[in-house]
Amino acid sequence: MRDFNRFMNSILENKLLRSSELVEQFLTKSPEEFHVIKLKYKNVPKVVEMKDFPSLTGELDLTNYKDQFHSSEYILQNIEKKRNILKEINTNLKNVTTCIENLNKYMDNLSKLFLDLKKEYEDKDNKFESLDNIGRFCKNISSFYNDKKIFWETKIREFFKYINLELKEVKDLCNQSKYAKINLKKCENGIINYKSDKNNNLKTTAVFNYELKKKQIEKQDAQKTCNFLINKTFEELRKIIYLHNIRFNNYLLNEGKKMSDILNNEFKSSNSIFNQLN
Repeated sequence: MRDFNRFMNSILENKLLRSSELVEQFLTKSPEEFHVIKLKYKNVPKVVEMKDFPSLTGELDLTNYKDQFHSSEYILQNIEKKRNILKEINTNLKNVTTCIENLNKYMDNLSKLFLDLKKEYEDKDNKFESLDNIGRFCKNISSFYNDKKIFWETKIREFFKYINLELKEVKDLCNQSKYAKINLKKCENGIINYKSDKNNNLKTTAVFNYELKKKQIEKQDAQKTCNFLINKTFEELRKIIYLHNIRFNNYLLNEGKKMSDILNNEFKSSNSIFNQLN
């Protein structure tokens, strides 16, 4: 459910997606109604030709940019660096929550031990309230360690895991542009091989030119598809970096307030215990 909420929030942060008719129907229609609506979208054919790609302006950016920032290799490297760091963050947060869980257990054990020690010492003349206080103090720490574990595990770790999944979507798009580049290279080699094919001597000039033109058109279409996918990947990466900047700020600002509340409550609760000694 938390992942679903994050998914919906990321969609609604995107101006284009939140204005989509499909998103509006998903949010406003009952499950029964949307199930029927959803069937219509299953029949939408896969877009495979450049002329079928929709755009707001009616135009697609097919420019063959020469800078390194538009290369699929550079974009993929950029994404992988971010994803590797996010994977390390996830591993370390997992280790942190395990440590907190162990500390929680040991502090709880200490609490019971100090309270047991108090019972062994106390009699009608000596209450050993100091042992009672240290026992309750350990229990207090234990309960707040549990709150901290939940915070780091379900608030921070899961959030950054979802961020990593969003980057994976851009990576998948980047791989599409890589395959398009491979297909373009295949078309270019096909033209070179066709021109050097000795069997062409048996063909008339008209047939040779017709087949060559056909291969050149295939190469032009492959070039357009390659340029489009690379440019789309570049724009998607820029867009997601911009959205992540907003999301990091908003989310961590909100969750940081919760962590601050946990620490303040722990401090106040601990103080109240030790104030009884004064």
